Amino acid sequence: MIRRRARPRTATVSTRRLEAFTDGVFAIAATLLVLDLTVNDLSGATTDAELWHGLVGMWPSISSFAISFFLLCLLWSIHVRQFEYIVHVDGTMLVLNTLRLFGVVLIPFTTSLDSRFGGLALGQTLLPVNFFWVVLFGYLLWLRAAAPGSGLIEGLSPVEAARSRRDALSAVILGAIVVIAAPFIGSWAFVAYAFDSPLSRLLSGGVAPPAGSDALEPDPRSE
Repeated sequence: MIRRRARPRTATVSTRRLEAFTDGVFAIAATLLVLDLTVNDLSGATTDAELWHGLVGMWPSISSFAISFFLLCLLWSIHVRQFEYIVHVDGTMLVLNTLRLFGVVLIPFTTSLDSRFGGLALGQTLLPVNFFWVVLFGYLLWLRAAAPGSGLIEGLSPVEAARSRRDALSAVILGAIVVIAAPFIGSWAFVAYAFDSPLSRLLSGGVAPPAGSDALEPDPRSE
């Protein structure tokens, strides 16, 4: 009889299944975003002018779709870069990733709310809150993975890992700013994410990664 070897309570496992599952959830969420764009409102168009007018009227839906799609792809790319360094996952990381994906699957829904109820403060706020949720739990996941002595990452020195944790905080701060600003300026609040690199350098004391170093280029950070 083969005896199954007992694992310690702090056992870690391979990242293969977590990566595959996470990739699948991101892909499905990104695909579902387009379902909010339909031609139903254009069915009455009989001339080019009427069709163009109808497309212009769909602008809120199109802009919400574009914002969510590109931000979601950015978060996925950060997830991919994180797992270039993460070689093992533990139970805490599985929980944090599950909470992150809970936010990911809600993005098509909150995107629809943003496009249809963008004139209301709540309608403008729920999508930024949704993205903040995903960014926050991605940040917490990276904190856990890059914690000193965790043994969950490879390829980063302790100094580089410490810098990456500080850099990752910038996305959380900007996400909070977007949530606060959205009720006042709507989707324009998402422009705040464009300041991620300057804020990352500020949080790292203005020190850029060494020339030629790819350890933190681009920096692994939260989704």
